[in-house]
Amino acid sequence: MEVAAGLIKLNPDSDSKVEEWRDTMKSRIAEALATLVHEGAEIESWFRIQIEGQDYLLWYMRAESMKKVFEVSRTFKHPIDKYHYGLMASITAPKGNIVAKPLLDLKV
Repeated sequence: MEVAAGLIKLNPDSDSKVEEWRDTMKSRIAEALATLVHEGAEIESWFRIQIEGQDYLLWYMRAESMKKVFEVSRTFKHPIDKYHYGLMASITAPKGNIVAKPLLDLKV
């Protein structure tokens, strides 16, 4: 399994869109989970954090292959993927994607 994580710096006044995204993902959970299966992902987690007054989304994913995750999700086989990427593009600040370098991932 591979892991990936990162921060997404949010544009100002993105609160309502972040809440809309969360609510939509929850209401379409079966479709979101089907996407994870199709991508070969085991876990996808999202967190909202604030650093020095700036809002970010923190994401974490564990999957068979991160390359496969991104290739599959960009095919938009599941309509939820198109929604997700479109909304994320609208709330992400310029140069706002910060990818983390994995150092340690423990699993029992």
